[in-house]
Amino acid sequence: MAAAVYLSAAVVDQLTAAQRVLDEHITSSASGYCQRCHLVGPCSANDQAVATFTRYGRLPRRTPGATQPELINARRLAANAEATPDLTRRYQP
Repeated sequence: MAAAVYLSAAVVDQLTAAQRVLDEHITSSASGYCQRCHLVGPCSANDQAVATFTRYGRLPRRTPGATQPELINARRLAANAEATPDLTRRYQP
């Protein structure tokens, strides 16, 4: 049985600030640069925010499409098996 883990208000504040940094310092899929500070990504601010989440064993929230994958012609794959039979077929030796 897993025990409940509670975080102090100071830790919650640190995680909130780290999430804000991650939301601002996004590495673009197209250029590979941080969209906020224009350095090759991930930038040091992004790395520090990730370290904060790692320290407390938490995962950050992700915003779908934030890295602008459409700039490199990325597209969604269909989720149903009928539309993509090759992706769901098991290997038969």
